[in-house]
Amino acid sequence: MKLYKLIFPLIFVSGCISSNVLDSHTSPKSKRSVIAIQKGELSYSEKEALIILPGIGDSKKGRRHQKKYFKNQGYDLYIPDYIDRRSYEGTIDRFTKLYDEYRLEEYKKVHIFSYILGSYVLNEFINESGKKNIKTIVYNRSPLQERAPRVVVETFPLVTKIFAGKVLHDFSRVIYKPILNDEVNIGVIVENKATPLIRRFKKRAMSYGPIDWNNLDLNQSYDELIYIPLNHDEMYYSFDVVGLDILEFIKYSKFTKEGRHKPYEWDPFEKNPK
Repeated sequence: MKLYKLIFPLIFVSGCISSNVLDSHTSPKSKRSVIAIQKGELSYSEKEALIILPGIGDSKKGRRHQKKYFKNQGYDLYIPDYIDRRSYEGTIDRFTKLYDEYRLEEYKKVHIFSYILGSYVLNEFINESGKKNIKTIVYNRSPLQERAPRVVVETFPLVTKIFAGKVLHDFSRVIYKPILNDEVNIGVIVENKATPLIRRFKKRAMSYGPIDWNNLDLNQSYDELIYIPLNHDEMYYSFDVVGLDILEFIKYSKFTKEGRHKPYEWDPFEKNPK
């Protein structure tokens, strides 16, 4: 094999996978975890917590943006390093242990904003352990980006396993398991743009089936769904666009009045759709 044919997938895949996943440790209490506890003398039972569950796109830069925007919003903030590169099941187990070790069940209420992998793991956790004190979930979903693990694994299977471990291979085969919407307030924020990765592999991504943007089959009940003019990469730092909707839903169980309930009338594969 020519050298450039080997180097290209190495560079491409490593650029699409978080450095946090590449170097992930096994302890739930990792130095990468972000914890911002509100000052004061209130006990956990008198406070509310906000957990952000990043996905494969997690990075130190993304966590900095998340912490900057959410740390002074009245919640104890947790951004855990919960991804276990050894397996998807290990990742679920790691989050379960984290919920106990961080004493999250002692809070009056827990609210969660979850990216794609985080949403899958969270649902597995709830289905296995119950809803506990989780009051609100805001899911970040993407009909396009949720195909990315399968795209990358099928395109560069060996390289992906070397760089991301077994968790991405496991995740590429996982079927989304929903939770019932009877006790938890559930909002869904849908990305309406493709990332550079999905644009690059559009043909393969769309070979998995068409997308009806007006009638999305997300296999999850919810209270309200809105579309956002961002791709998955931008969801990690564009809180000037999406942050207010997240906070609004946590506080009032509904998105802002400006929230868009219909998909954007553009080609999501355009680099700068209008």
